[in-house]
Amino acid sequence: MSTVATLRAPLSVRAKGKGLAFATALLVCGVLAAVPWFTNFGTQRLMIEIFTVFAIALAWNLLAGYGGLVVVGHQMFVGVGAYALFALSNRLEFNPWMMLPLAAIATGLFAVVSAYPMFRLRGAHFAVGTWVLAEMMRILTLNNEWLGAGGGMPLEALSSFDRWTRNAGIYWAALVVGVGTLVVARTILRGRLGLALMSVRDSEAAAEASGVAIRRAKLVLWVIAGSLTGLAGAVAYMNTLQVTPDATFSLNWSAAAIFIAVLGGIGTLEGPILGTLVYFLLRESFASYGSWYFIGLGSLAIVMMILAPGGAWSLITRKWPVDPFGVRRDMPR
Repeated sequence: MSTVATLRAPLSVRAKGKGLAFATALLVCGVLAAVPWFTNFGTQRLMIEIFTVFAIALAWNLLAGYGGLVVVGHQMFVGVGAYALFALSNRLEFNPWMMLPLAAIATGLFAVVSAYPMFRLRGAHFAVGTWVLAEMMRILTLNNEWLGAGGGMPLEALSSFDRWTRNAGIYWAALVVGVGTLVVARTILRGRLGLALMSVRDSEAAAEASGVAIRRAKLVLWVIAGSLTGLAGAVAYMNTLQVTPDATFSLNWSAAAIFIAVLGGIGTLEGPILGTLVYFLLRESFASYGSWYFIGLGSLAIVMMILAPGGAWSLITRKWPVDPFGVRRDMPR
């Protein structure tokens, strides 16, 4: 009897902990959902950017931190998703919010097609190859009159909505994308695919010897991460109401994602959350300093990589063994 009682106590404590965490998450989501009624348009637009950049950074972190796929041309998914949304909404004259799933599907199909040439490359060649592919997509879009060529295209389908409805709808879409990307990432990492990816990350040779279907696992991750990034890119450009080749396929998207992941912690779910908060805090506080701001960001990234290769989250886990998402796997040192 005493043995049974001893075993039940930890289980009940864990169940209460999970229930409390779930209730807290619902409360936070409820508060965030109510933001359009209590804030101005400027605050909403900033939060839309935070949610979408976080989703893009988390998707990049999944590829690099768990799949070993260091993507320098991550902006290609942002551009494909944004242009798919604008083209479908404008040409078909459908509600843009209804077109968001199709934008994600279109980006996923692009990821499937692009996987064949990209997965024939390894290491630095793969990283550079993704950047070259992103540049090719930018040039193709730049010379495509149907997509607006160099001038891009506005989101004409949103012109029939009043400003409050438009901003609130885009904000809620961004919130769903941010939270949904986190939920998808956690679901993946707690499943068989996540276990396979982490084994590939730690040792590809050992994973292959253990029977892991490495190529299939990376392909699935590539498509999922691409779709999530395309969806986030579509919502991000709904916020600006205009797409152009130079902006949507800009290397700045990849640079921000890499900085956030490195600063927060590659190979963790908590890292991109921390990294996104720090990135936007620094940007909103010091962006007015011009070039010194970028020098400061670069210096901070270098210092972090030297003092804490595991990112800011590793500094926390060294002192407190916390694992809020229940998927703790340390990067090999």
